[in-house]
Amino acid sequence: MKSSLSLRLLAAAAVSTIIALVATAFVLNSLFRVYFEDRVQSELNSWVVALTNQTQLDLDGTVSVAELSDPRFAQPLSGYYWQVIPENAQPVLSASFWAQPLDVTVPSQRGVITYSDVTGSDGGAYLAGSWRITLGQNDAEQEIIITVAVDRMSVDVPVSRFAQNVAIAMAVLGVFLVIASWFTVRIGLKPLKTVGSEVNFVKTNPKSRLSTDCAIEVAPLVKEVNDLLDQQEKNVEAARARASTLAHGLKTPLTVMRALAEDLRTSGGAASIPDEIDFQVSSMQHLVERELARTRDQLNSHVMRCEARPVVEKLVNAFQRRAGGEEIEWQIDIPSKMQCPFDEFALTELLGNLIDNATKWTTDRIVISGRNSPDEAFLQVSDNGSGIHEDHLEKVLRRGEHLNRDAAGDGLGLSIVQDMLAQRDIDLSLVNCKEGGLAVRIDWSRHNEVVKPAV
Repeated sequence: MKSSLSLRLLAAAAVSTIIALVATAFVLNSLFRVYFEDRVQSELNSWVVALTNQTQLDLDGTVSVAELSDPRFAQPLSGYYWQVIPENAQPVLSASFWAQPLDVTVPSQRGVITYSDVTGSDGGAYLAGSWRITLGQNDAEQEIIITVAVDRMSVDVPVSRFAQNVAIAMAVLGVFLVIASWFTVRIGLKPLKTVGSEVNFVKTNPKSRLSTDCAIEVAPLVKEVNDLLDQQEKNVEAARARASTLAHGLKTPLTVMRALAEDLRTSGGAASIPDEIDFQVSSMQHLVERELARTRDQLNSHVMRCEARPVVEKLVNAFQRRAGGEEIEWQIDIPSKMQCPFDEFALTELLGNLIDNATKWTTDRIVISGRNSPDEAFLQVSDNGSGIHEDHLEKVLRRGEHLNRDAAGDGLGLSIVQDMLAQRDIDLSLVNCKEGGLAVRIDWSRHNEVVKPAV
């Protein structure tokens, strides 16, 4: 089941808000109770002192007490009471009393007010402040316990009301905070919705990218998506390039087989034609397998090699059979045992593309030369055509580019050769010949130590 990120964030915000508000309400109620009880105890302290000042011991030993100025102590059942209990006489009670005196624990230390919760004879709870003092002199001295008490409800009711008000306030605040959290989540997730809409736009516009003008937190995601789109575009272009390479690589074997078929129709053919057909079919099979496996055309630890001259001779024979091929003077200047860093299939594709280009531009001569010595190692295809302007030498190496749009071809030959050589870290160079024409050289001099002929 899919979960909503907005719902999860809102739920987390609501739970955390409720916990925070409940904790806040508990702390406020506790602080208010402590504050209110301190205030009541301070009043009790003042009343005990005032009542002590108004207590007198007569000459006959009778204790007389004047009423406190606060009228609540004179109002029956007001919840405010005082009592003075002499050592050897009847207790003196405030006018507000209607039952028996409060049973207050005798303070252990004389002259120090102590506070306690007591229960009256009526079952009510009271908060009392009392102390123990001595009045009179010499033989007339009496120990007196003075107590002032207030009904516990006078403390609990305000605290309870405060708690109710706090609960209402926290509930209202909680609703507000949850709504604010909802707006916060909506605003916070807006950049993600923007990214989502841009991704949908990319679906219909593959060349577009996500905007980098976004929130800092979303920027890494945008960068990753853009990098993924760039990589996907590169993969698509690479796939198209491989398809073009495969199609173009099949052109040479198909051309050779077409020439062989024409030869069979016109003259019955030579005994070597079946072998040449087998070789061309193997070349095409190799090209297809290499593109499907995507491994044969990649550089690896195993260095392939073959003798160059036999492959060149087969290619020259094939191109001679093409229409117009017999009018070209073919020169092969390659040592008979010369090794090159390619297998027969790769060399056939490389030289096939170069020779195919040379036949399009030559006047009447193509020279295929090669060397494999400690000083230089190369294969070169030269023609005596018009050559290429120096400013255009780099342009013709781009995939799909060729200078004469009226000429046959797709402009892929040289770029395919360049891609194959780049994978092997071998150089490709184009040079205009002094006597006219263009020379295309495959140069592996930098890696010549791995392709020296075996002794």
